[in-house]
Amino acid sequence: MKHHLPVLTLPILTLTVLLAACGAPTTPAPEQARPDLTRPDLTGPGLTRPADLPPARGAVRNVSALTVNDTWRGTTWRTLKQGEGVTLVGADDATNAEKGDTAATADLPLLCLTVDGRPAPRGVDGWVGGEVRLSPAVNGTSLTSRKVADLLCATEFGDGWRVAGTRDGTGWQLLAAGQTDPDTRFWVAAEDAPANPWNSDGERPDAVIPDTTRVMGAEDRAGLLKASEDGRVLVFRSDAPILRTLKEGAAIVSRPADAAPAGLLGRVKALERGADTTTVYTSEVSLEEIIQDGALDAAVKLDSSMIDFEKSGSAIREQQSKLSAQRTFNFFNFSRNPFCLYDHAARSLGCDNGQASGLRSRVPATNYVTLEGELSARADAFVNVNISWFRLQHFDAGVQLSESARATLFAKGSYGWNINKDLNQWQVVFSPITFTIGPVPVVITPILVPTVGTNGQITATLRYEASQSFTGRYGVEYNRGSGWRGINTNTWTFSAPPAPTATASAQVGAYLGAKGILALYSASTSGPQVFVHAKPFVEGQASGTFGPGQTSYSLCAYAGVRVDAGAAFPLVSSAPWQAQVLNWRQRIYSHNC
Repeated sequence: MKHHLPVLTLPILTLTVLLAACGAPTTPAPEQARPDLTRPDLTGPGLTRPADLPPARGAVRNVSALTVNDTWRGTTWRTLKQGEGVTLVGADDATNAEKGDTAATADLPLLCLTVDGRPAPRGVDGWVGGEVRLSPAVNGTSLTSRKVADLLCATEFGDGWRVAGTRDGTGWQLLAAGQTDPDTRFWVAAEDAPANPWNSDGERPDAVIPDTTRVMGAEDRAGLLKASEDGRVLVFRSDAPILRTLKEGAAIVSRPADAAPAGLLGRVKALERGADTTTVYTSEVSLEEIIQDGALDAAVKLDSSMIDFEKSGSAIREQQSKLSAQRTFNFFNFSRNPFCLYDHAARSLGCDNGQASGLRSRVPATNYVTLEGELSARADAFVNVNISWFRLQHFDAGVQLSESARATLFAKGSYGWNINKDLNQWQVVFSPITFTIGPVPVVITPILVPTVGTNGQITATLRYEASQSFTGRYGVEYNRGSGWRGINTNTWTFSAPPAPTATASAQVGAYLGAKGILALYSASTSGPQVFVHAKPFVEGQASGTFGPGQTSYSLCAYAGVRVDAGAAFPLVSSAPWQAQVLNWRQRIYSHNC
Protein backbone atom coordinates (compact mmCIF):
# COMPACT_ATOMS: atom_id res chain seq x y z
CA MET A 1 0.00 0.00 0.00
CA LYS A 2 1.35 3.45 -1.00
CA HIS A 3 0.88 6.38 1.40
CA HIS A 4 1.09 10.01 0.23
CA LEU A 5 2.66 12.79 2.25
CA PRO A 6 2.50 16.56 1.72
CA VAL A 7 5.99 17.72 0.85
CA LEU A 8 7.91 20.97 0.51
CA THR A 9 8.18 22.82 -2.78
CA LEU A 10 11.10 23.92 -4.84
CA PRO A 11 11.16 27.69 -5.32
CA ILE A 12 11.06 29.08 -8.78
CA LEU A 13 13.77 30.89 -10.65
CA THR A 14 13.96 34.58 -9.85
CA LEU A 15 15.17 36.31 -12.98
CA THR A 16 17.06 39.48 -12.00
CA VAL A 17 17.42 41.39 -15.28
CA LEU A 18 18.96 44.98 -15.14
CA LEU A 19 19.59 48.68 -16.56
CA ALA A 20 18.65 50.32 -19.95
CA ALA A 21 16.86 51.29 -22.42
CA CYS A 22 13.93 52.69 -23.94
CA GLY A 23 10.38 53.52 -23.27
CA ALA A 24 7.98 55.26 -25.56
CA PRO A 25 9.54 58.00 -27.69
CA THR A 26 8.96 61.61 -26.89
CA THR A 27 6.56 63.23 -29.32
CA PRO A 28 7.10 66.98 -29.54
CA ALA A 29 3.90 68.93 -30.07
CA PRO A 30 3.77 72.29 -31.81
CA GLU A 31 2.98 75.01 -29.29
CA GLN A 32 3.48 78.24 -31.22
CA ALA A 33 3.09 79.73 -34.66
CA ARG A 34 6.02 78.85 -36.86
CA PRO A 35 7.70 81.07 -39.46
CA ASP A 36 7.83 80.14 -43.11
CA LEU A 37 10.73 77.74 -43.41
CA THR A 38 10.99 77.92 -47.20
CA ARG A 39 14.52 78.60 -48.33
CA PRO A 40 14.48 79.44 -52.06
CA ASP A 41 18.19 80.27 -51.92
CA LEU A 42 19.04 76.65 -51.15
CA THR A 43 18.90 75.33 -54.65
CA GLY A 44 22.49 74.26 -55.01
CA PRO A 45 23.32 70.93 -56.61
CA GLY A 46 22.89 67.75 -54.57
CA LEU A 47 20.68 69.17 -51.82
CA THR A 48 17.66 66.95 -51.34
CA ARG A 49 15.03 66.89 -48.62
CA PRO A 50 15.08 63.65 -46.60
CA ALA A 51 11.93 61.65 -46.01
CA ASP A 52 9.63 62.89 -43.28
CA LEU A 53 11.16 62.13 -39.92
CA PRO A 54 9.44 60.30 -37.08
CA PRO A 55 9.03 62.09 -33.74
CA ALA A 56 12.09 62.45 -31.54
CA ARG A 57 13.89 59.13 -31.39
CA GLY A 58 15.44 58.22 -28.07
CA ALA A 59 14.55 56.98 -24.64
CA VAL A 60 12.57 59.00 -22.16
CA ARG A 61 13.99 57.92 -18.84
CA ASN A 62 12.07 57.68 -15.63
CA VAL A 63 14.39 59.92 -13.62
CA SER A 64 13.24 58.74 -10.25
CA ALA A 65 14.57 61.21 -7.72
CA LEU A 66 14.40 64.36 -9.82
CA THR A 67 11.37 66.60 -10.02
CA VAL A 68 10.31 66.14 -13.63
CA ASN A 69 7.39 68.18 -14.89
CA ASP A 70 5.99 69.59 -18.10
CA THR A 71 8.09 72.74 -17.86
CA TRP A 72 11.45 70.96 -17.85
CA ARG A 73 12.01 70.81 -21.58
CA GLY A 74 14.50 71.50 -24.34
CA THR A 75 14.48 72.72 -27.93
CA THR A 76 15.16 70.34 -30.81
CA TRP A 77 15.87 70.63 -34.54
CA ARG A 78 16.00 68.10 -37.33
CA THR A 79 17.71 67.49 -40.66
CA LEU A 80 15.86 69.41 -43.39
CA LYS A 81 18.00 68.78 -46.48
CA GLN A 82 21.23 66.98 -47.24
CA GLY A 83 23.67 66.81 -50.12
CA GLU A 84 27.12 65.41 -50.64
CA GLY A 85 29.18 66.70 -47.71
CA VAL A 86 26.66 69.40 -46.72
CA THR A 87 23.56 69.43 -44.56
CA LEU A 88 20.74 71.85 -43.77
CA VAL A 89 19.41 71.54 -40.23
CA GLY A 90 16.81 73.66 -38.52
CA ALA A 91 13.39 74.07 -36.98
CA ASP A 92 10.24 72.36 -38.16
CA ASP A 93 6.62 72.55 -37.07
CA ALA A 94 7.39 70.60 -33.89
CA THR A 95 10.15 72.95 -32.75
CA ASN A 96 9.29 75.37 -29.95
CA ALA A 97 12.16 77.70 -29.12
CA GLU A 98 10.07 79.69 -26.64
CA LYS A 99 9.00 76.93 -24.24
CA GLY A 100 10.90 73.88 -25.46
CA ASP A 101 9.32 71.01 -27.33
CA THR A 102 10.88 67.83 -25.86
CA ALA A 103 10.99 66.51 -22.29
CA ALA A 104 14.39 66.97 -20.65
CA THR A 105 14.38 63.26 -19.80
CA ALA A 106 14.85 62.32 -23.49
CA ASP A 107 18.14 60.89 -24.76
CA LEU A 108 19.08 62.83 -27.90
CA PRO A 109 22.33 63.95 -29.58
CA LEU A 110 23.62 67.50 -29.34
CA LEU A 111 24.03 69.45 -32.57
CA CYS A 112 27.69 70.49 -32.37
CA LEU A 113 29.17 73.26 -34.54
CA THR A 114 32.58 74.61 -35.36
CA VAL A 115 32.87 77.86 -37.37
CA ASP A 116 36.26 77.94 -39.10
CA GLY A 117 35.63 80.17 -42.13
CA ARG A 118 35.73 77.40 -44.74
CA PRO A 119 34.40 78.52 -48.14
CA ALA A 120 30.91 77.63 -49.30
CA PRO A 121 30.44 74.92 -51.91
CA ARG A 122 29.71 76.25 -55.36
CA GLY A 123 26.06 77.21 -55.94
CA VAL A 124 25.07 77.17 -52.24
CA ASP A 125 23.93 80.28 -50.40
CA GLY A 126 23.31 80.87 -46.69
CA TRP A 127 26.56 79.18 -45.70
CA VAL A 128 27.58 79.29 -42.00
CA GLY A 129 31.27 78.76 -42.75
CA GLY A 130 31.81 75.66 -40.68
CA GLU A 131 30.84 72.06 -39.93
CA VAL A 132 28.17 70.33 -37.85
CA ARG A 133 28.27 66.92 -36.21
CA LEU A 134 25.98 65.04 -33.84
CA SER A 135 27.30 63.92 -30.48
CA PRO A 136 26.35 60.59 -28.93
CA ALA A 137 22.93 60.78 -27.29
CA VAL A 138 22.84 62.54 -23.93
CA ASN A 139 20.02 62.83 -21.44
CA GLY A 140 18.68 66.36 -21.31
CA THR A 141 18.75 66.36 -17.52
CA SER A 142 22.56 66.25 -17.66
CA LEU A 143 22.67 69.53 -19.64
CA THR A 144 22.82 71.82 -16.63
CA SER A 145 24.09 74.88 -18.55
CA ARG A 146 25.09 76.12 -22.00
CA LYS A 147 28.67 75.83 -20.78
CA VAL A 148 28.21 72.10 -20.12
CA ALA A 149 26.64 71.61 -23.57
CA ASP A 150 29.59 73.43 -25.17
CA LEU A 151 32.04 71.35 -23.12
CA LEU A 152 30.40 68.10 -24.24
CA CYS A 153 30.86 69.11 -27.88
CA ALA A 154 34.47 70.21 -27.31
CA THR A 155 35.25 66.99 -25.45
CA GLU A 156 33.78 64.87 -28.21
CA PHE A 157 35.17 66.67 -31.26
CA GLY A 158 37.99 68.96 -30.08
CA ASP A 159 38.77 72.60 -29.44
CA GLY A 160 36.55 75.07 -31.26
CA TRP A 161 33.43 72.91 -31.14
CA ARG A 162 30.32 74.05 -29.28
CA VAL A 163 26.61 73.43 -29.26
CA ALA A 164 24.76 75.09 -32.15
CA GLY A 165 22.20 77.74 -31.23
CA THR A 166 19.09 79.24 -32.74
CA ARG A 167 21.03 82.40 -33.68
CA ASP A 168 23.50 80.45 -35.81
CA GLY A 169 22.64 80.58 -39.50
CA THR A 170 19.55 82.47 -40.57
CA GLY A 171 15.84 81.99 -40.06
CA TRP A 172 16.26 79.16 -37.50
CA GLN A 173 18.17 77.16 -40.07
CA LEU A 174 21.84 76.40 -40.49
CA LEU A 175 23.69 75.21 -43.60
CA ALA A 176 27.13 73.71 -43.01
CA ALA A 177 29.52 70.96 -43.97
CA GLY A 178 28.88 67.54 -42.51
CA GLN A 179 26.20 64.86 -42.48
CA THR A 180 23.54 64.50 -39.80
CA ASP A 181 21.25 61.57 -39.07
CA PRO A 182 17.90 62.15 -40.80
CA ASP A 183 16.16 59.74 -38.43
CA THR A 184 16.56 61.62 -35.16
CA ARG A 185 15.96 65.01 -33.63
CA PHE A 186 18.75 66.71 -31.69
CA TRP A 187 19.23 69.28 -28.93
CA VAL A 188 20.10 72.87 -29.85
CA ALA A 189 20.52 75.95 -27.66
CA ALA A 190 17.49 78.25 -27.63
CA GLU A 191 19.23 81.60 -27.25
CA ASP A 192 16.29 83.98 -26.92
CA ALA A 193 14.08 82.24 -24.35
CA PRO A 194 14.30 79.85 -21.38
CA ALA A 195 13.58 76.81 -23.55
CA ASN A 196 16.57 74.61 -22.68
CA PRO A 197 17.04 71.81 -20.15
CA TRP A 198 19.31 74.17 -18.18
CA ASN A 199 16.88 77.09 -17.85
CA SER A 200 13.31 75.99 -18.66
CA ASP A 201 12.62 74.83 -15.09
CA GLY A 202 15.03 76.69 -12.85
CA GLU A 203 18.80 76.58 -12.58
CA ARG A 204 20.85 73.53 -11.66
CA PRO A 205 24.51 73.40 -10.59
CA ASP A 206 27.13 72.32 -13.12
CA ALA A 207 29.37 69.35 -12.62
CA VAL A 208 32.97 70.31 -11.83
CA ILE A 209 35.65 68.13 -13.37
CA PRO A 210 39.33 68.42 -12.30
CA ASP A 211 42.01 69.11 -14.89
CA THR A 212 43.53 65.69 -14.23
CA THR A 213 40.44 63.94 -15.68
CA ARG A 214 40.83 63.32 -19.40
CA VAL A 215 37.72 62.24 -21.34
CA MET A 216 38.29 60.45 -24.65
CA GLY A 217 36.61 62.05 -27.66
CA ALA A 218 35.53 60.57 -30.98
CA GLU A 219 39.03 60.61 -32.54
CA ASP A 220 40.54 59.13 -29.38
CA ARG A 221 38.06 56.25 -29.38
CA ALA A 222 38.77 55.65 -33.08
CA GLY A 223 42.49 55.69 -32.28
CA LEU A 224 42.18 53.10 -29.50
CA LEU A 225 43.38 49.92 -31.20
CA LYS A 226 43.28 47.46 -28.33
CA ALA A 227 42.28 47.32 -24.67
CA SER A 228 42.68 44.53 -22.14
CA GLU A 229 39.46 43.19 -20.63
CA ASP A 230 40.11 45.00 -17.35
CA GLY A 231 41.13 48.23 -19.09
CA ARG A 232 44.60 48.24 -17.58
CA VAL A 233 46.51 48.06 -20.90
CA LEU A 234 45.47 50.42 -23.72
CA VAL A 235 47.10 50.56 -27.15
CA PHE A 236 46.50 53.76 -29.16
CA ARG A 237 47.59 54.99 -32.53
CA SER A 238 50.28 57.49 -31.69
CA ASP A 239 48.38 60.30 -33.44
CA ALA A 240 45.36 60.04 -31.07
CA PRO A 241 44.72 63.61 -29.84
CA ILE A 242 44.51 62.66 -26.16
CA LEU A 243 48.15 61.50 -26.19
CA ARG A 244 49.44 65.01 -26.89
CA THR A 245 48.92 66.07 -23.27
CA LEU A 246 48.32 62.78 -21.42
CA LYS A 247 50.68 62.36 -18.47
CA GLU A 248 51.26 59.89 -15.66
CA GLY A 249 48.79 60.47 -12.83
CA ALA A 250 45.97 61.63 -15.09
CA ALA A 251 42.66 59.76 -15.05
CA ILE A 252 41.42 58.56 -18.43
CA VAL A 253 37.72 57.79 -19.00
CA SER A 254 35.72 56.82 -22.06
CA ARG A 255 32.26 55.90 -23.21
CA PRO A 256 32.04 52.61 -25.17
CA ALA A 257 34.46 52.25 -28.10
CA ASP A 258 35.10 49.48 -30.61
CA ALA A 259 38.12 48.32 -28.64
CA ALA A 260 36.47 48.90 -25.25
CA PRO A 261 32.77 48.10 -25.71
CA ALA A 262 31.95 48.61 -22.02
CA GLY A 263 33.86 51.89 -21.72
CA LEU A 264 36.94 52.31 -19.55
CA LEU A 265 38.26 54.17 -16.55
CA GLY A 266 41.75 54.18 -15.04
CA ARG A 267 44.62 56.26 -13.73
CA VAL A 268 47.67 56.47 -16.01
CA LYS A 269 50.69 54.69 -14.50
CA ALA A 270 53.03 54.73 -17.49
CA LEU A 271 53.20 55.45 -21.23
CA GLU A 272 55.34 53.66 -23.78
CA ARG A 273 55.47 55.92 -26.84
CA GLY A 274 56.32 54.53 -30.25
CA ALA A 275 56.28 55.83 -33.80
CA ASP A 276 53.01 54.10 -34.72
CA THR A 277 51.46 53.01 -31.45
CA THR A 278 51.54 54.14 -27.82
CA THR A 279 50.72 51.83 -24.91
CA VAL A 280 49.09 53.32 -21.83
CA TYR A 281 49.16 51.37 -18.55
CA THR A 282 46.50 52.25 -15.97
CA SER A 283 45.51 51.43 -12.40
CA GLU A 284 42.25 51.66 -10.50
CA VAL A 285 40.67 55.03 -9.76
CA SER A 286 37.50 56.00 -7.90
CA LEU A 287 34.61 58.14 -9.08
CA GLU A 288 35.31 60.78 -6.46
CA GLU A 289 38.82 61.21 -7.89
CA ILE A 290 37.60 62.02 -11.41
CA ILE A 291 34.66 64.27 -10.47
CA GLN A 292 34.97 67.20 -8.07
CA ASP A 293 31.26 68.04 -7.94
CA GLY A 294 28.44 66.36 -9.80
CA ALA A 295 25.33 64.24 -9.64
CA LEU A 296 23.67 61.45 -11.59
CA ASP A 297 20.14 60.34 -10.82
CA ALA A 298 18.25 57.98 -13.11
CA ALA A 299 16.17 54.85 -13.40
CA VAL A 300 16.15 52.92 -16.65
CA LYS A 301 14.04 50.20 -18.22
CA LEU A 302 15.19 47.04 -19.97
CA ASP A 303 13.74 45.18 -22.91
CA SER A 304 15.01 42.28 -24.95
CA SER A 305 16.04 44.55 -27.83
CA MET A 306 19.02 45.59 -25.67
CA ILE A 307 20.48 42.11 -25.21
CA ASP A 308 24.01 41.67 -26.49
CA PHE A 309 23.58 38.15 -27.87
CA GLU A 310 27.24 37.82 -28.82
CA LYS A 311 28.32 38.23 -25.19
CA SER A 312 25.37 36.35 -23.67
CA GLY A 313 25.33 32.64 -22.94
CA SER A 314 24.88 29.99 -25.60
CA ALA A 315 21.31 29.13 -24.57
CA ILE A 316 20.31 32.80 -24.91
CA ARG A 317 22.04 33.15 -28.29
CA GLU A 318 20.05 30.18 -29.58
CA GLN A 319 16.81 31.98 -28.71
CA GLN A 320 17.71 35.24 -30.44
CA SER A 321 15.31 34.75 -33.33
CA LYS A 322 12.44 33.99 -30.94
CA LEU A 323 12.78 37.16 -28.91
CA SER A 324 11.07 40.41 -29.74
CA ALA A 325 11.41 43.80 -28.05
CA GLN A 326 9.56 43.39 -24.79
CA ARG A 327 10.02 44.15 -21.14
CA THR A 328 8.66 40.82 -19.99
CA PHE A 329 11.14 37.99 -20.56
CA ASN A 330 10.09 34.40 -21.10
CA PHE A 331 13.52 32.84 -21.49
CA PHE A 332 13.11 29.84 -19.23
CA ASN A 333 10.51 27.24 -20.11
CA PHE A 334 10.74 23.67 -18.86
CA SER A 335 7.10 22.77 -19.40
CA ARG A 336 7.80 19.85 -21.74
CA ASN A 337 11.11 18.45 -20.58
CA PRO A 338 12.70 18.16 -17.14
CA PHE A 339 15.67 20.22 -16.06
CA CYS A 340 18.00 17.98 -14.05
CA LEU A 341 19.45 19.55 -10.92
CA TYR A 342 21.34 16.54 -9.60
CA ASP A 343 22.46 13.04 -10.53
CA HIS A 344 23.86 11.04 -7.63
CA ALA A 345 25.51 8.45 -9.86
CA ALA A 346 27.28 11.17 -11.90
CA ARG A 347 26.08 9.51 -15.08
CA SER A 348 24.85 11.18 -18.25
CA LEU A 349 21.41 12.34 -17.22
CA GLY A 350 19.83 12.32 -20.65
CA CYS A 351 18.13 15.63 -19.86
CA ASP A 352 19.25 19.24 -19.73
CA ASN A 353 22.05 19.31 -17.18
CA GLY A 354 22.79 23.00 -17.58
CA GLN A 355 24.74 22.67 -20.81
CA ALA A 356 23.59 24.05 -24.13
CA SER A 357 23.22 20.63 -25.73
CA GLY A 358 19.55 20.56 -24.75
CA LEU A 359 17.18 17.73 -23.96
CA ARG A 360 18.17 14.43 -25.52
CA SER A 361 16.69 11.33 -24.01
CA ARG A 362 15.07 10.17 -20.79
CA VAL A 363 15.49 10.85 -17.08
CA PRO A 364 17.45 8.16 -15.21
CA ALA A 365 15.47 5.62 -13.22
CA THR A 366 17.12 6.35 -9.86
CA ASN A 367 18.92 9.07 -7.93
CA TYR A 368 17.79 12.31 -9.52
CA VAL A 369 16.15 15.65 -8.84
CA THR A 370 14.39 17.30 -11.79
CA LEU A 371 12.29 20.37 -12.38
CA GLU A 372 9.60 21.23 -14.88
CA GLY A 373 8.14 24.70 -15.08
CA GLU A 374 7.78 28.10 -16.70
CA LEU A 375 9.09 31.55 -15.86
CA SER A 376 8.40 35.11 -16.94
CA ALA A 377 10.05 38.20 -15.49
CA ARG A 378 10.68 41.90 -16.01
CA ALA A 379 13.14 44.25 -14.38
CA ASP A 380 14.34 47.84 -14.25
CA ALA A 381 17.56 49.27 -12.84
CA PHE A 382 18.50 52.42 -10.97
CA VAL A 383 21.73 54.26 -10.27
CA ASN A 384 22.36 57.50 -8.36
CA VAL A 385 25.58 59.33 -7.58
CA ASN A 386 26.28 62.57 -5.69
CA ILE A 387 29.84 63.84 -5.31
CA SER A 388 30.79 67.15 -3.66
CA TRP A 389 34.30 68.50 -3.20
CA PHE A 390 35.90 65.19 -4.18
CA ARG A 391 33.87 63.36 -1.55
CA LEU A 392 31.23 60.80 -2.35
CA GLN A 393 28.10 61.96 -0.52
CA HIS A 394 25.66 59.36 -1.81
CA PHE A 395 25.65 56.33 -4.07
CA ASP A 396 22.96 53.77 -4.73
CA ALA A 397 22.30 51.22 -7.44
CA GLY A 398 20.26 48.09 -7.87
CA VAL A 399 17.37 46.30 -9.50
CA GLN A 400 13.60 46.35 -9.37
CA LEU A 401 12.28 42.93 -10.35
CA SER A 402 8.87 41.42 -10.99
CA GLU A 403 8.57 37.74 -11.90
CA SER A 404 6.14 34.86 -11.78
CA ALA A 405 6.70 31.16 -12.25
CA ARG A 406 5.30 27.67 -11.95
CA ALA A 407 7.37 24.59 -11.22
CA THR A 408 7.07 20.91 -10.45
CA LEU A 409 9.78 19.13 -8.49
CA PHE A 410 10.53 15.43 -8.88
CA ALA A 411 13.07 13.54 -6.80
CA LYS A 412 13.86 9.86 -6.41
CA GLY A 413 16.56 7.86 -4.69
CA SER A 414 18.43 7.34 -1.46
CA TYR A 415 21.36 9.72 -1.10
CA GLY A 416 22.64 13.06 0.14
CA TRP A 417 23.76 15.99 -1.97
CA ASN A 418 24.94 19.61 -1.95
CA ILE A 419 25.30 21.65 -5.15
CA ASN A 420 25.54 25.37 -6.01
CA LYS A 421 26.37 26.62 -9.49
CA ASP A 422 26.01 29.52 -11.90
CA LEU A 423 24.19 28.65 -15.11
CA ASN A 424 26.49 30.64 -17.37
CA GLN A 425 25.00 29.23 -20.56
CA TRP A 426 21.89 31.26 -19.68
CA GLN A 427 23.80 34.41 -18.78
CA VAL A 428 22.17 37.50 -20.26
CA VAL A 429 24.42 40.48 -21.05
CA PHE A 430 22.78 43.74 -22.06
CA SER A 431 24.30 46.51 -24.13
CA PRO A 432 26.17 49.15 -22.12
CA ILE A 433 24.20 52.16 -20.87
CA THR A 434 26.02 55.49 -20.77
CA PHE A 435 25.14 58.33 -18.41
CA THR A 436 27.03 61.60 -18.12
CA ILE A 437 28.09 63.75 -15.20
CA GLY A 438 29.11 66.89 -17.05
CA PRO A 439 31.38 65.59 -19.84
CA VAL A 440 32.33 62.43 -17.87
CA PRO A 441 30.64 59.24 -19.10
CA VAL A 442 29.52 56.71 -16.50
CA VAL A 443 29.04 53.36 -18.25
CA ILE A 444 27.04 50.48 -16.78
CA THR A 445 26.52 47.04 -18.32
CA PRO A 446 23.60 45.02 -16.86
CA ILE A 447 24.26 41.28 -16.57
CA LEU A 448 22.02 38.44 -15.41
CA VAL A 449 23.43 35.12 -14.21
CA PRO A 450 20.86 32.46 -13.19
CA THR A 451 21.94 30.30 -10.24
CA VAL A 452 20.86 27.01 -8.71
CA GLY A 453 21.41 25.42 -5.33
CA THR A 454 20.06 22.32 -3.63
CA ASN A 455 21.08 20.15 -0.70
CA GLY A 456 19.64 17.46 1.52
CA GLN A 457 19.15 13.82 2.39
CA ILE A 458 16.48 11.71 0.75
CA THR A 459 15.11 8.18 1.05
CA ALA A 460 11.95 8.82 -0.85
CA THR A 461 10.07 9.60 -3.96
CA LEU A 462 8.98 13.27 -4.03
CA ARG A 463 6.63 15.21 -6.25
CA TYR A 464 5.43 18.73 -5.65
CA GLU A 465 3.96 21.47 -7.82
CA ALA A 466 3.87 25.14 -6.84
CA SER A 467 3.68 28.65 -8.21
CA GLN A 468 4.86 31.99 -6.92
CA SER A 469 5.14 35.64 -7.82
CA PHE A 470 7.71 38.10 -6.60
CA THR A 471 8.30 41.85 -6.74
CA GLY A 472 11.29 43.43 -5.08
CA ARG A 473 13.55 46.47 -5.21
CA TYR A 474 17.02 45.53 -4.11
CA GLY A 475 20.43 47.12 -4.20
CA VAL A 476 23.08 48.89 -2.19
CA GLU A 477 23.26 52.39 -0.80
CA TYR A 478 26.15 54.45 0.55
CA ASN A 479 25.82 57.66 2.53
CA ARG A 480 28.79 59.56 3.83
CA GLY A 481 28.86 59.33 7.58
CA SER A 482 26.72 56.20 7.86
CA GLY A 483 28.41 53.96 5.28
CA TRP A 484 26.81 51.09 3.37
CA ARG A 485 23.42 49.50 3.77
CA GLY A 486 21.19 47.28 1.69
CA ILE A 487 18.06 48.42 -0.16
CA ASN A 488 15.10 46.11 0.36
CA THR A 489 11.41 46.52 -0.46
CA ASN A 490 9.43 43.50 -1.58
CA THR A 491 6.22 41.52 -1.84
CA TRP A 492 6.10 37.76 -2.34
CA THR A 493 3.26 35.29 -2.79
CA PHE A 494 3.26 31.50 -2.76
CA SER A 495 0.63 28.95 -3.65
CA ALA A 496 0.54 25.19 -4.11
CA PRO A 497 -1.99 22.46 -4.91
CA PRO A 498 -3.33 20.59 -1.86
CA ALA A 499 -1.96 17.16 -2.77
CA PRO A 500 1.84 16.88 -2.79
CA THR A 501 3.12 13.33 -2.50
CA ALA A 502 6.04 11.49 -0.97
CA THR A 503 7.12 8.14 0.37
CA ALA A 504 9.63 7.39 3.12
CA SER A 505 11.67 10.39 4.35
CA ALA A 506 13.41 13.51 3.12
CA GLN A 507 15.25 16.57 4.34
CA VAL A 508 15.62 19.07 1.54
CA GLY A 509 16.64 22.66 0.87
CA ALA A 510 16.70 24.16 -2.61
CA TYR A 511 16.69 27.44 -4.52
CA LEU A 512 16.67 28.65 -8.08
CA GLY A 513 17.69 32.27 -8.25
CA ALA A 514 19.74 34.83 -10.14
CA LYS A 515 22.54 37.31 -9.71
CA GLY A 516 21.69 40.69 -11.10
CA ILE A 517 24.89 42.60 -11.80
CA LEU A 518 25.53 46.23 -12.74
CA ALA A 519 29.09 46.13 -14.05
CA LEU A 520 30.79 49.55 -14.22
CA TYR A 521 33.18 50.15 -17.13
CA SER A 522 33.26 46.39 -17.66
CA ALA A 523 31.24 43.58 -19.24
CA SER A 524 32.69 40.99 -16.87
CA THR A 525 31.06 39.39 -13.85
CA SER A 526 34.43 39.58 -12.09
CA GLY A 527 35.00 43.31 -12.59
CA PRO A 528 33.79 46.39 -10.69
CA GLN A 529 30.13 45.93 -9.93
CA VAL A 530 27.04 46.29 -7.81
CA PHE A 531 25.19 43.01 -7.44
CA VAL A 532 22.08 41.47 -5.95
CA HIS A 533 21.44 37.74 -5.61
CA ALA A 534 17.78 36.82 -5.03
CA LYS A 535 17.05 33.22 -4.00
CA PRO A 536 13.48 32.03 -3.36
CA PHE A 537 13.93 28.85 -1.38
CA VAL A 538 12.22 25.96 0.39
CA GLU A 539 13.33 23.98 3.41
CA GLY A 540 11.70 21.06 5.13
CA GLN A 541 11.72 17.61 6.61
CA ALA A 542 9.33 14.75 5.88
CA SER A 543 9.29 11.29 7.40
CA GLY A 544 6.94 8.32 7.36
CA THR A 545 6.57 4.98 9.13
CA PHE A 546 4.74 2.25 7.28
CA GLY A 547 3.93 -1.29 8.45
CA PRO A 548 1.10 -3.71 9.15
CA GLY A 549 -1.60 -1.75 10.99
CA GLN A 550 0.78 1.19 11.52
CA THR A 551 1.06 4.34 9.42
CA SER A 552 2.36 7.70 10.62
CA TYR A 553 4.17 10.64 9.14
CA SER A 554 5.43 14.14 9.96
CA LEU A 555 6.11 17.12 7.76
CA CYS A 556 7.50 20.60 8.39
CA ALA A 557 7.89 22.77 5.30
CA TYR A 558 9.02 26.40 4.95
CA ALA A 559 9.28 28.73 1.96
CA GLY A 560 10.73 32.20 1.57
CA VAL A 561 13.28 34.34 -0.16
CA ARG A 562 16.81 35.40 0.72
CA VAL A 563 18.61 38.27 -0.97
CA ASP A 564 22.29 39.19 -0.78
CA ALA A 565 23.52 42.53 -2.09
CA GLY A 566 26.92 44.09 -2.34
CA ALA A 567 29.40 46.43 -3.98
CA ALA A 568 32.63 44.90 -5.22
CA PHE A 569 34.71 47.64 -6.83
CA PRO A 570 37.05 50.50 -5.90
CA LEU A 571 35.04 53.04 -7.90
CA VAL A 572 33.10 53.89 -4.75
CA SER A 573 34.85 52.12 -1.89
CA SER A 574 38.32 50.71 -1.43
CA ALA A 575 36.92 47.57 0.21
CA PRO A 576 34.10 45.33 -1.04
CA TRP A 577 30.84 45.28 0.91
CA GLN A 578 28.25 42.52 1.07
CA ALA A 579 25.28 41.78 3.31
CA GLN A 580 22.09 39.78 3.41
CA VAL A 581 19.37 42.39 2.92
CA LEU A 582 16.43 40.01 3.19
CA ASN A 583 15.76 36.68 4.89
CA TRP A 584 12.01 36.15 4.75
CA ARG A 585 10.71 32.74 5.79
CA GLN A 586 7.29 31.33 6.60
CA ARG A 587 5.85 27.92 7.41
CA ILE A 588 3.77 26.62 4.54
CA TYR A 589 2.82 23.24 6.02
CA SER A 590 2.99 21.55 9.40
CA HIS A 591 1.95 18.08 10.52
CA ASN A 592 3.28 16.39 13.65
CA CYS A 593 6.27 18.78 13.70
